[in-house]
Amino acid sequence: PRSDLLRWVHYYWHLGFSDKDIANHVMDHFNHEEYGISYKSVQRIRNDLQLLGTHQRKASFETIMPYFLELRELYPNMGARAMVTVLRQEYGIKVPEKLLNDFFKKFEPDKVKQRKYKRFKRRRFWAAGIMDVLTMDQHDKHQRFGLRYHLGFDPFPGRIAWFRVWWSNRNPKVTSKYFLDSSRERGGVPLVSQSDPGSENYGPANCQTAIRHRLDPSLQNTRQHRWKNHTQNVKPESVWSQMRRNFFPGIENVLERGVINGLFDINNPLEKLTLRFLAIPMIQALCDSYARRYNSSPRRPDKRKVLPQGIPDIICAKPHLYNTEDFTVKVPHELFDEMEAKYAPPDDPALQLTPPEFQVLADTVYASLGSPVITLNNLWGVYSDMLEGLRLLREAQTESFQTVLQGSDAAFNCEMPLIPGLEELREGLEIVPGESESGDDEDHREYADWTDLEDEA
Repeated sequence: PRSDLLRWVHYYWHLGFSDKDIANHVMDHFNHEEYGISYKSVQRIRNDLQLLGTHQRKASFETIMPYFLELRELYPNMGARAMVTVLRQEYGIKVPEKLLNDFFKKFEPDKVKQRKYKRFKRRRFWAAGIMDVLTMDQHDKHQRFGLRYHLGFDPFPGRIAWFRVWWSNRNPKVTSKYFLDSSRERGGVPLVSQSDPGSENYGPANCQTAIRHRLDPSLQNTRQHRWKNHTQNVKPESVWSQMRRNFFPGIENVLERGVINGLFDINNPLEKLTLRFLAIPMIQALCDSYARRYNSSPRRPDKRKVLPQGIPDIICAKPHLYNTEDFTVKVPHELFDEMEAKYAPPDDPALQLTPPEFQVLADTVYASLGSPVITLNNLWGVYSDMLEGLRLLREAQTESFQTVLQGSDAAFNCEMPLIPGLEELREGLEIVPGESESGDDEDHREYADWTDLEDEA
C-alpha cells in the first residue's frame, strides 16, 4: 500500500539508514509473500519525497550556516554528531559529519578543544534485556523558575521512557502519572522499577507493585521496586549529565534573561503562574523533541560495551535483531485505568497546569493576544503582555483573584504511603555455584556494585 510504504521509507530515512537497510526494515511491516521492495525502488521513492542523500544535497559551509545559527541559540554546546541528527530529523537535511567537524574547527575552535577535554566516567551496569528494569530520577536545577523535571529510562536499550517538565516533581501522583502514561504507550510494565529512595517515587513504586501482584500472585510478599541512592542509580544520572551539557543551556539562558531583566520573581504568585502557563507546554515540546531524537539515534560505538549497540527505538521494536528479549509484562487497559483512578486521578490539582480559576482567566487574556505560538524567542514578550492583562483583571476581581493565587502551590507535595508489609527486593544478579559452610551444595548470589573500568583490570 503506497501510503504505508511512504510512511515507513520516510521513518527509516530519518533514522539515517541506507537505501538497502531501509528496504530490509520496511519489509518487517509487510507480508513477504505478497509484497517486496528493492533498494532501487527505495531510491526512487526518496527522490520523489525529496529525501536527498549527502552527495545529492551537496551541503557547504554557506548552506548550513543559517541552520547552525538557529540551532546555536537553543543548543550552545551541541557537537557535530548530535547536529547531524537534528538536521536530518527536524530539517530533513543530510549533512556529512566531517563537514560539520570542519565547520566547527573553523568557526568554533575553542569549543572544539573544550569538548575534547570532556571524558565520560564509565560504570558497570547489569540488565537482562529490554524492560528488565526501568529507572527513574528527578532534576531540580530549574526550580528557581518554578520548573522541575522527571525522567524514566530503560538502561538496556538506552531509551528514554519519559522526559517531563512540570511545576512539581515531588508529588507522587505526578510521578505515578508519568509512569502509567509511559507504560500504557509501551503496553505493559517492566519486571522491576528503580529510583532514588525519595517519597516522590512512592507512587510509581506502588503502581508497579500492585500491577505485578495482580498479574503474578507468587510475588505477593515483595515490593517490585528497587531503591538506589544517587550514586547507584547511575543510568538516569548519566542522562541528566548529558542533558545539562547539551539540552538545558539554551533554555536556561532564556529563562535567566527574564530574571536579570526584572520580569520574573519566583516569590510573586501571579508571575509564577503566568510563566508556568506559557513556559511548561513550550518546554515540554522541546523535551519531547529531544527524547525523540535521543531514542532514534545510536550512541557512539564502544567495543567494551556488552549491552546491544544501535538505535534504542529499533532495539526495542526488533529485539530479535540484537539477540535479546523484551521482558515487558503486558497489562490490560482495565488495570491501567484502575491504577490511574487510585494513584493519579486526572482531576487531581497536582495534574493541572494551573488552578482552574486562573486557567480560565489566563485563557481569556491569551486569546485576546491572538493565541501566539510560544517560542524561546518570544516567551518574555508574550509573558509581559499576559501579565499586563492579568493585572487589569486582578484590579477588577481583587478578592477572588487573591484566593486563586494563594492556592497556586497547594498540591506541590502530598503524602502517599507505600503498600505496607512487603519485603524489599534483593539485588542478586547471577548464580555462582559453591558450597556452604555446612557442606551441602547451595547457590550463592553475586551482588553487583558500581565500579570504574580501571578498577576491573
